[in-house]
Amino acid sequence: MPMLICVFLVFTHSVPFLEGCKSKPSTTTTTTTTTTTTTTTTTVYSPTFVTDPRQCVVNEGNNITLPCNVDELGGLQIIWERANTTLALGDTVYEDDENRVHVENTENGSTIVIREAEEKDAGEYVCKVSAVELKHTVQIIVRPEVEPVPKSGLVTVKEGEAATLACKITRGNNKPYINWELESGYPIFWFEDIYTIPEAGRWSSGVYRCKANNGWPEPPTAEIRLEVQHVPILSLTPSINYSGYWTELKLICSVTAFPLATVEWYKDGQMMEVEEDVTTRFVEVTHRLHLKEMGQGYRNDNETWVLEQDRLGLYECRARNMMGEASLAMEIIRSCDLDGHPLDEQVRCFKRVNKIEKLVPAQLVNNTEVNNDEED
Repeated sequence: MPMLICVFLVFTHSVPFLEGCKSKPSTTTTTTTTTTTTTTTTTVYSPTFVTDPRQCVVNEGNNITLPCNVDELGGLQIIWERANTTLALGDTVYEDDENRVHVENTENGSTIVIREAEEKDAGEYVCKVSAVELKHTVQIIVRPEVEPVPKSGLVTVKEGEAATLACKITRGNNKPYINWELESGYPIFWFEDIYTIPEAGRWSSGVYRCKANNGWPEPPTAEIRLEVQHVPILSLTPSINYSGYWTELKLICSVTAFPLATVEWYKDGQMMEVEEDVTTRFVEVTHRLHLKEMGQGYRNDNETWVLEQDRLGLYECRARNMMGEASLAMEIIRSCDLDGHPLDEQVRCFKRVNKIEKLVPAQLVNNTEVNNDEED
């Protein structure tokens, strides 16, 4: 029986690469047959940054300057972004309605400049070259603004009451902090926006300053004037001038009061109609009563002159304001009378023998004194 021989011929066909396909940066091309898999990866050149990331602090109104340099840029372009928004691509600037953004390109880098920085310019700036990026962080210091509370800048209290001084920050970034000082510049070690004097005295009166600090070169200030109302405080001193032919006596009454006090002179309990010199220095008002021919001067050799008796007596300085009344008195007597000398002897009769002080608290309603003694 003849044998049947079967011959199986196997033909193998290879699949070729598709033509015209180009590699893309950072992509992978894969070729597959029924029996093998081939993977081809194309490496894209990425430059190395020679600029370090920066954290910048810029004052409002100054320019922001951010560099971005690489070892070799080649034909690549630099992209600048902020908050996922493109600011510049190469020489082209985008999103610049105010014409504040400027790009300076060099052979291997770029510098972006934002003129007259504003608060909205703060944030992260990204410099991109190919697949690598460099990040700069910008912080904008906004000039703070502060105002007194109340806006008038005037606080008035009565002596012994609590005085509250306050300032309000209305603008500024970073968040400012407050510190206090006196008008002289002497610091008050208090850093809150409210400063309280528990019991204000007359010495507490004056100007207080609060400063808003957040790193701005010249911290802005607000001023508050504290006025403490109090009963007049007096001092009474004599001043004697022996020069010339006659001796002159000045009674100097210095009055510290707020509100300002009305000052009157009395002699032996009777108000005097006098002309006086008045000078004001800060809250102190000085009243000078001139008493002339109270004695002979060193050039006067008239042995018959005798001091008139009506020049002697109790001279009183009285000061009054809405808070009350105060007085000081000085008695002028002849030294010869004290020592038993005859009346016709030449003398200079000045001696301060006592000092009388009294404080009369008064409550005023519509500028009228109220009598606190109730009738039965």
